[in-house]
Amino acid sequence: MKKKIKCPLCSFEFIPRFFHLEKLKYEVSAPVHIVNKFKYKKINGGFQPQNIVSRSWVTTCPECKYIIKFAAELGKKEHLDQESKTIFHLREFKENGKSYEYKFYNLDKPYREAHYYNVDLIGRLKKKIIKAFDDLVLPDWGFLYKTWKVDSQIDSFKFLIRFLSYIEKYIASLDISVGLNTLISKIGALYIPYEIKENIIDLIRIREKAVSQYYELNEKDEKLLQKTYIELIMELIFQEMASLHLNEVNIKEDPQALDKELYYLELKELLQNYVRDTMYIHKETSQFIITMLNRLKITLG
Repeated sequence: MKKKIKCPLCSFEFIPRFFHLEKLKYEVSAPVHIVNKFKYKKINGGFQPQNIVSRSWVTTCPECKYIIKFAAELGKKEHLDQESKTIFHLREFKENGKSYEYKFYNLDKPYREAHYYNVDLIGRLKKKIIKAFDDLVLPDWGFLYKTWKVDSQIDSFKFLIRFLSYIEKYIASLDISVGLNTLISKIGALYIPYEIKENIIDLIRIREKAVSQYYELNEKDEKLLQKTYIELIMELIFQEMASLHLNEVNIKEDPQALDKELYYLELKELLQNYVRDTMYIHKETSQFIITMLNRLKITLG
């Protein structure tokens, strides 16, 4: 439950965007052994006030611009024990023959700022997103691609075999029912762009040719293999993101608290890091992610 400030002037309730510290004129001057600079009227026979505020947390009502202040540093008048009193005790003054001083205590912000709620929201969404990707075993796909790129023992044909095997497992997890129970017909039933389907089918044909005719993959085949991996992975990531309805967060969350720019940049960074560090796709990653966020209708606007 978000705690809101109620403006004392216009009664508008809001989550503060920020607080800043403001130092007040009423302060204790050291090393002089008296309290001065207090502008209070004489009360209680001229006695010093029990508590003074030397700094305030300040924010502004977004509706009427009224400046609202809360205590940030509170000075409490406390009796000095003569037995523990030092010779040079700062901020000391006397009342009715007794020694007193002001001891100052810092106070936390009275309300959490909008940034806190944004960080909390983004943290929860990041965990949700990563769990969705892990459920797709995408880290395994990424490790497979990495070994192809860095391990000399994993040639393009081995990667092709294993990549198509992962695709078959993915299709099996969807429990697709088609007339002709073949891999190609199931690929045709996948909810992915037509070009990616065609590329996967071309890779299947290359695999069959390599197995039956001792065919060796050429540079063109390897480019198709890499292109298909990248585009399929990006499509799977997009579909998982779309299923989470991340573009509706401004409807579910308090629009006063939501920082759309922070939300966009945090999601962009999460996806870029995931694609780079988990899926091992480095080239053109930024443009892929921007395009993906646009498709998800998550923008800076």
